[in-house]
This record gives sequence, structure tokens and C-alpha cells, in this order.
Amino acid sequence: MYKLKMLLDKANLTQSEVGDALGIKSLSTINLKLNGKADFTTKEAKILKKIINERLNTNYLLEDLFDQEIKEE
Repeated sequence: MYKLKMLLDKANLTQSEVGDALGIKSLSTINLKLNGKADFTTKEAKILKKIINERLNTNYLLEDLFDQEIKEE
């Protein structure tokens, strides 16, 4: 989840904003998901992809967001 967390930070998205976008009220649930201790649903992953791509004006694929390795961009 390291790349996802890095991109959320780059897009200036807080855990609270991520929770709001995903309809998750518990920050502890968001934290578990962002730290890889709970899984995102496909719907949640697609929402995150859309938000990140809009905020960063990019075209990341789902695979890019959940890749554990950081690649040179």
C-alpha cells in the first residue's frame, strides 16, 4: 500500500477525506485498509483511482495504485 499512501499524500487527501469519499465513517477502518491490514473493495479502489487521477491530472491504473514497489515516474 506504500504507493497508494504516497499518491494520496501527493494529492493532498487526508484519511478523513478518503473515508468520506468511500462512505466509511471509521478512521480506524480507513487506517487498516491503507496499512494493508484490511482489503479495499473493488468499488473503493475504483473511487480512489478516480479521485487520485483527477487531483493529480494523471491516468493511473488500479494496478499502479496498489503496486508495492515505487517506480521512477
